[in-house]
Amino acid sequence: MKHASLNIVGITLKPNSTPEFYNILPNLCSWLHRRKRKIVFREEDKERVLKFFKSKSAENLEFWDAKSFHNKVNIMLSLGGDGTLIGVCRRINSKIPVLGINLGRMGFITEFNKNEYFDRLGDILDGKYQVTIKPLFHVSVLRKNKIHFKDYFFNDAVLSKNDIARMIYLRAEFGTEHIYNLSGDGIIISTPLGSTAYSMAAGGPIVHPEVKGLVLTPICPHSLIHRPFVVPDTARIALKILPPHHSVTLTLDGQVALNVDDQDVVMINAAKVKKVSLIKNPDRSYFETIREKFIFSKRE
Repeated sequence: MKHASLNIVGITLKPNSTPEFYNILPNLCSWLHRRKRKIVFREEDKERVLKFFKSKSAENLEFWDAKSFHNKVNIMLSLGGDGTLIGVCRRINSKIPVLGINLGRMGFITEFNKNEYFDRLGDILDGKYQVTIKPLFHVSVLRKNKIHFKDYFFNDAVLSKNDIARMIYLRAEFGTEHIYNLSGDGIIISTPLGSTAYSMAAGGPIVHPEVKGLVLTPICPHSLIHRPFVVPDTARIALKILPPHHSVTLTLDGQVALNVDDQDVVMINAAKVKKVSLIKNPDRSYFETIREKFIFSKRE
């Protein structure tokens, strides 16, 4: 599918600087400048970005505040691993295509590796690309029947214990139905794309990304019958913390954490508007990635 040309290029970097940036960033930005593209970074990254450039080569760079950066560029390049890309997905405007370039170790959801993205980038900037559109999921924490916290996740939401040698107790509901009361170390609510992360390590199934559902994976349940569930994403999941209450944390995508109190209710549902447009690699398939990353352990 032919799209409009992409002239304003945002670049998001992994949080921890890597020596690779000294080579990758100047070459990438020089290439973009020759093609008359505007190059934009986040204002908060300015100091460390400039370290990777000689003074004159940085003259064509722009630095924008976070709101403009995530809403006004034409395309976002994510330079890092899966975590960097997930962070972009949680913030980016749904209409802006995101190109994931893997500089990390796993690189399961980043579609391009550092050795191949240049071969496609010219065509992508000229509008020759395809996207896969994925929903984000909305989380709200109700405390005394009022919204105490709300945010989104792309991979997974995790309720887990903080204390050593203590279980937590919770009630799980799907829509108006009671699923079970769970005692154990916690529970993972995973999207299909996130099913190959923490959920899989905890014994959950691998779910194809085209499946419209969520995975409920108990963490070390103190029971013989509490197994992972795959449920449709059409109804709201409610998780209620039960007494006796111990310290519990809600974590979103491993990037946002919140302490959850006794009787708090965590509500999860598919976001109605918030989505992400990921640029597809035409030379890569889902099952090929599964084989490379998990069967043959081919990690970047």
